[in-house]
Amino acid sequence: MILACGLAGCHSAKDSEEARPASHTTEIAKGSEHNATMEKQMKKATHRRLIVSKENNAGRLVQIGTLNFDESNRATLSTEGSDPAAEELKKAWEEISKLKELTWKQSRPDEIGGEKVTRIIGETAKPGDDNYIYAVLNTLERKYGYTVDLAD
Repeated sequence: MILACGLAGCHSAKDSEEARPASHTTEIAKGSEHNATMEKQMKKATHRRLIVSKENNAGRLVQIGTLNFDESNRATLSTEGSDPAAEELKKAWEEISKLKELTWKQSRPDEIGGEKVTRIIGETAKPGDDNYIYAVLNTLERKYGYTVDLAD
C-alpha cells in the first residue's frame, strides 16, 4: 500500500521518527510516483472500521482483528481467536492507544530545482480527530507490519 513508505530513498521509520519533530515531518524521495487518487479517496472515505491481517506460516493473509471507530473517532479492538497473532495485535493496539497523537505519513508530488520528487510528509492526528483512523491504519502498517484495510 502506498502509505507503507516503500519509496526509494526513505529513511527507516525509526530514523524518521527520531530525527524530526512529531508535529510535522518532511522527507524527499526521488524517482517515486504518487497516487493522488488514493489520497483523495482516503480523505473522502466514511469508513468506520479497519480490518487487520497478517501473513501466516503458509504465506496466506489471515484476518486477526478489527478496529471499530465510533462517532467520535475513538476505536475499540476485537480480535479473531486467542492465538499468538491475536495477542501480538492486542499488545500493539495497547501501545498505540496510549499515545496522545500519531503521525500519518503521506506522499505528495513536488518539484525541486526542476526535478520531480515525491515528498513524504507527516500529519499528526489525535484520538477523536477526523484523520485519526488513517493515522492508526498507517501506524499499524508502517510500525507493526500489519496489512490493514478500510471497511464500511
